[in-house]
Amino acid sequence: MASSIQQLLSEKRQKLTATDRKLADVLLADPRQAAFLSTNEIAERAAVHPTSAVRLARKLGFDGYPALRSTLQNDLFDESAAAERVRRRIERLGKAEVLRAFVASEIKALERLPQQVTDADIAATARAIIRAGKIFLFGAGHSETLARLLQIRLQRGGYTAEILRGDSRETAALMLQADKGDVFVLFAFFAAQPRIRQFVEHARAVKAKTVLITDIISPAPLPKVDIILAATRGAPGEARSLTVPMAICNTIMLQVSKLDGGRMIRSLEQLETVRDNLKS
Repeated sequence: MASSIQQLLSEKRQKLTATDRKLADVLLADPRQAAFLSTNEIAERAAVHPTSAVRLARKLGFDGYPALRSTLQNDLFDESAAAERVRRRIERLGKAEVLRAFVASEIKALERLPQQVTDADIAATARAIIRAGKIFLFGAGHSETLARLLQIRLQRGGYTAEILRGDSRETAALMLQADKGDVFVLFAFFAAQPRIRQFVEHARAVKAKTVLITDIISPAPLPKVDIILAATRGAPGEARSLTVPMAICNTIMLQVSKLDGGRMIRSLEQLETVRDNLKS
């Protein structure tokens, strides 16, 4: 899987200068080492001026080079930590039944959810979706699957939902459709990508609402959004559950169907009628 930096460099490749490409080559040649180099050190290795590293970072959507370096470190940590979490989990299992142990850990993660996400925030998210003309969804990595699933369920329920994808041209075209009262539902697992901050800024500019579904509990590294649905996806050192954010998505959909005056139910009934007609 491509790292966050690889993805950003790929998306911005047409705007990269020769100097930018020299820096990119150094960053990608040995990410494990580059992730811990200072601005001056990375510039020296690329044989460019340190200000070039700062300009590249800002071109990719970061406040400065330290923020870019932090994302590199997060990518490395996430990759290495995943292997370590699996290794530790296997060791803890011992001779225990895998299925039983897995279900137990998922239950523990779900039991913490009501203490971290409130019914009031779920209801506020549902009301924002109901009032929205369009819902824009973004997820990367594992959360991309959740964004796509939420899109399908919203569309079947009679709502207009669009996925904000990696292609910058397609994404820009969709963002131009955003209007006052629309909703951006964004997923951020482990770290908030620069693109999420860009979506939040655009949403604020057009007076759209923003909802962030995340496993980052501390608000410090997160962009300021209207609603944060933050819940841990497992205890430290354990595998990170997708059951928890999936439960958040399912709860949002149930709340929407409860509050939208039958709109979703009517749409699902119409969908069933069309399906039955196609079978006949």
